[in-house]
Amino acid sequence: MKQLPFLVEKEETDKHICVYIHGDLDLASAPQLRETLLPLAEKDKRILRINLKNLHYMDSTGLGVFVAALKLRKAIAGEMYLEEVSEKIQRIFQISGVDQYITIA
Repeated sequence: MKQLPFLVEKEETDKHICVYIHGDLDLASAPQLRETLLPLAEKDKRILRINLKNLHYMDSTGLGVFVAALKLRKAIAGEMYLEEVSEKIQRIFQISGVDQYITIA
């Protein structure tokens, strides 16, 4: 099976930052997400919304990026939500226990 190209897009408003993730999130693509997501999670107080509608696969490396972002958000008391999460991806959050700490809308 051919791996889908990985893409991270960002859309900003006065109240929100929306990050859209496309493709497969794994060891090869996690650094690209980390570069985009962690600076936003650490410094920006606007609500951080991460849309996973077009995320087709995620391994533990990708999960680690979300955990790192969540820790940064908590440190600045910032809100972070995952949106449009497929059942397959949601199951990864559940198995790891991360779903207890992150809001999946």
